[in-house]
Amino acid sequence: MGGDFLAAVTERQRQRLLDLGRHVDHTAGSTLLHQGDPAPPVLILRSGFVKALRAAQSDTPPTIVDLLGAGDVLGVEDCLARRPSHLSYVATKPVRALEVPRNAFHGFLDDDRVMALIAVDMAVRLRLRNVALGFATAKVRSRLTAFLTRLQALYGVPGDAGVVIDVGLNHTDIASAIGASPASVNAEMAKLKSEGYLSTGYKTIHVKERLREDGPPLFPAVSSALIGPRKIPQLRMRRIAMG
Repeated sequence: MGGDFLAAVTERQRQRLLDLGRHVDHTAGSTLLHQGDPAPPVLILRSGFVKALRAAQSDTPPTIVDLLGAGDVLGVEDCLARRPSHLSYVATKPVRALEVPRNAFHGFLDDDRVMALIAVDMAVRLRLRNVALGFATAKVRSRLTAFLTRLQALYGVPGDAGVVIDVGLNHTDIASAIGASPASVNAEMAKLKSEGYLSTGYKTIHVKERLREDGPPLFPAVSSALIGPRKIPQLRMRRIAMG
């Protein structure tokens, strides 16, 4: 969400949710919900990070379609549609979540203010996914930079020498999220490090220079001294004999 869902509702609504649900702790790497679960609960993240995955078919590897953090609501689309879970959710960091049974959460949605908050959250996430799809056919460097820009904006922690992204994703996860091979992501990350834009640690990225989706460091500038002045070809007219 754009903020903490439990902080956005009224105190009475917050207490009602706490009474309806129970807090569950998950270790990094554990699965909170499986794609296809028939009646999954709604999960409200209190801390940690979760990657959302979708497999096209039962025998194909899943693709990361989203990353969620504290304050986000998981499974609300399936709850509203009364459908099985269309995503799997796996913790990338230790997670604490408020687990609310589906029927109980449905009863909670009788408040117009709550429905408005849910609608805004879904609209924001749909917009972000549409923006990401716009990079689907771009080069790996563009897709990678756009993804890192989003992580930097949503979950980056400012420091003295840049921004730290510590959401528990490794290079294979990033490759899955942008639809690229791990080898190509490793190569582009190495280039960004050598160019001084970032450094990496264990599942952490330290962004030293500001990244933009539509600008540097997508493509290094080419010096005009290397390509020389532009020459304009002369148009030659054939002389036509008049007779």
